[in-house]
Amino acid sequence: MSATDHPRVQGFQADLFWRFCLQHYSLEGVSQACLQLQDEFQGNVNLALLLHWLDTQQYALSATEIRQLEQALAATETQLTAYRQLRRNLKPQLDSAGYQQMIDFELMLEQNQQQDLISCLNHQAQQPRAALPPPADNLGQYCQRLEADNLALQIRG
Repeated sequence: MSATDHPRVQGFQADLFWRFCLQHYSLEGVSQACLQLQDEFQGNVNLALLLHWLDTQQYALSATEIRQLEQALAATETQLTAYRQLRRNLKPQLDSAGYQQMIDFELMLEQNQQQDLISCLNHQAQQPRAALPPPADNLGQYCQRLEADNLALQIRG
């Protein structure tokens, strides 16, 4: 990768991140680990996947930058959590088409949340930052802070 190809120069793209998530989430064991991070450790799956995506690009973040990304979720996380609970509660009452509509809407909310993360990340990338040594372990930092260290390896696939 040349300097001009680095995401910091070009900016991170939400559609590339979305495609990465769809592909990575389908790997064996990843979805289960992500849901465990979400349900048992109150972690954010979109943030965990973003951190892993950045790790694959050797783009290290500081603890402060990871906290800023978490703060960028504030607007959408409450809405997404409430909707997810509503979907789970209504599942027994819905036919498959109705339930699929709820899943599709939730995926749209997830995509919106990812766009918020990418916007924050692009803003961070424009700021001066100290060089961080590779290899990047953004996901490891996040899981460790949530006391879910064992899930980082599973989320990596």
